[in-house]
Amino acid sequence: MFKEVPLIEIDEIVDKAFKLAKKKALSSKKNLNEIVKEKESIRVTVAGETLAESLFKVVDRYPSFDRLPPFTRELIDIIAGIDTLRHNLGALSFAINTINSIKVEYIKNIRRAKTPQEASFLRKECYGRYISILKQIERNIKVLNKLRDKLKNLPSINPDLYTIVIAGFPNVGKSSLLKSLTNSEPEINSYPFTTKGINVSSFEYNRRKIQVVDTPGLLDREFKDRNPIELQAISALKYLAKLILFIFDPTESCGYSMEMQLKLYKEISNEFIGVSIIKIYNKADLKEWGYITDKQGIEISAQEGLNIDILKKEIEKKLIDYFEEEVYYYEKN
Repeated sequence: MFKEVPLIEIDEIVDKAFKLAKKKALSSKKNLNEIVKEKESIRVTVAGETLAESLFKVVDRYPSFDRLPPFTRELIDIIAGIDTLRHNLGALSFAINTINSIKVEYIKNIRRAKTPQEASFLRKECYGRYISILKQIERNIKVLNKLRDKLKNLPSINPDLYTIVIAGFPNVGKSSLLKSLTNSEPEINSYPFTTKGINVSSFEYNRRKIQVVDTPGLLDREFKDRNPIELQAISALKYLAKLILFIFDPTESCGYSMEMQLKLYKEISNEFIGVSIIKIYNKADLKEWGYITDKQGIEISAQEGLNIDILKKEIEKKLIDYFEEEVYYYEKN
């Protein structure tokens, strides 16, 4: 999305605009030999249009933030700040309009010039005003260039797909489960709000792509240990998650007691109200549990593949319910 947004260097676009303007003016023998005023008008026109076009390419390549899916919008807000983007893009839009107004003003003035010397002076004066406008937005351009570098590697999570989010403390077997469900190596995406890569994979159900996401660094510890950016990232996940697979390690070999794991489960349940959650008790092959699992959960071994088929059937039930509701909604409306 943001890889197509061009970087801007003021010196480069000024040099390009003024060289192109001079070339266009010299290309006409009539302008060069007979009418200096017309030559200078061409230079003012081409330079202004080139500068405005360079700025417009940046503004135009940014999406309409209000039309983005909520998850993507929240993600951009976390990484760059939508208000910051709007402010700086607004400065570029203002500069475009101002450059166009200056261009029109000086074309008129040059055509009214009484001598070739006056026409040349007016063209130079116009160039000075162009540069002055660009200097005014130099800080805005630097900010946008910096934010563009942050946004160009936006994770390839599709917010339009049915998404399953895997949660639980570190070392409970989330990565193994992700591989077992999708039969593939996950794609690892970097997020600026966590030092760990986000694992993304998928599988097909009735010719629909189902996205599975493991979020290390987000849904793997108590909320009291979060900073504001991480809490906002968790809030963004609410727009993405259609189903949560919460993994417990009853052996506690992960390094976290069942008491701590249950507390995290309750926090996530309270945070993701309305999102279905399947309880999964991993490492069933070890049989070293000091905890009696409840009947609502599914005992598996992600490492050995034990009961993965049972888990898949439970996930399939959730998918059937979801897509039947979706069909009913569209038929009704």
